[in-house]
Amino acid sequence: MKKTLGVGVIGLGRLGYQHTVNVTRTMGARLAAVSDPVPAALERATEDFGVTGYTDYKDYKEMLKDPEVEAVVVATPTQTHYDVLMDVIAAGKPIFVEKPITFTVEEAEKIMDAVEKEGLYLQVGFMRRFDPGHVAAKEKIASGSCGKPIYIHDCQRDPNGPPPAYVPQSGGLFVDMGIHDLDVARWLMGCEITEIYAQGAVLKHEFLKDLGDVDDGQMLLKFQNGGLGMIEISRNANDVYDTRTEVIGLEKSVFVGQEQLTPFKMVGGQEITYDMANWCLGRFKDAYELEMEAFVQNVLEGKPSPVTAYDGMMGIKLALTATASHREGKAMKLTY
Repeated sequence: MKKTLGVGVIGLGRLGYQHTVNVTRTMGARLAAVSDPVPAALERATEDFGVTGYTDYKDYKEMLKDPEVEAVVVATPTQTHYDVLMDVIAAGKPIFVEKPITFTVEEAEKIMDAVEKEGLYLQVGFMRRFDPGHVAAKEKIASGSCGKPIYIHDCQRDPNGPPPAYVPQSGGLFVDMGIHDLDVARWLMGCEITEIYAQGAVLKHEFLKDLGDVDDGQMLLKFQNGGLGMIEISRNANDVYDTRTEVIGLEKSVFVGQEQLTPFKMVGGQEITYDMANWCLGRFKDAYELEMEAFVQNVLEGKPSPVTAYDGMMGIKLALTATASHREGKAMKLTY
């Protein structure tokens, strides 16, 4: 087994920069190079981490030729994922890619087929699968101690609305936010979703109407095992990031996220105060670190990916189905 893995990072925005930090914190990882088309972002990373920088998305192809770059983190805008991923696959490098894997099911299937053909490792950044609370819930459900899971309720509420410039490249609320919840739902319930009925509305951020998006949405789900589910997504949590999941089993239930950052609350003065995050990088700090640790260790040890290209394809398929349901005002069935 190799002792270290040289990792290159493509895309150094807010999340890409955090992934880069996490690479440097991961046992067995060695940050080898970074790439971004924004000079300020690239300069910041090269100065902070002291590694070679490639100035644009074309130059990442040169980075892929570097023998020191043995694996790649892709954190570019989603609309670039397909081209970047196909180049990384052609270079034969193991991949960690931020969600969504791409914006279309057709492209996701091509990526999935290419990864399988080349026998490459690909891990999608659904970080909640590494959150200690969600992992504990999954273990309890999978052990059978809860009995058959029959209902899931999940909510994700962002602190504020998105910057207007971001909306056209986000994929819309059900893709940008809902994809996480849909992945958690199929993962925790242990089976696929067979029907989605979604509705949404602009309740606060009026500029979203002109951009064809909404700031609040709901999804009603049916599962292969006969179970039901409901997902709430919102951009209106008033300066806190609120993510909670409940799975009801025939015998016991599991609840994740009710205590938020720490198992602490203050009571007094006719108030109860909880410690809550103001963004996903706070609430899921451990999960982001653990998913990168899993990526590095699995590649070094030759283990399979815990979040595969198929999971990435299913995530975008479900999110686009929810988007279509909202727009057409009817339930959408899925077959497998």
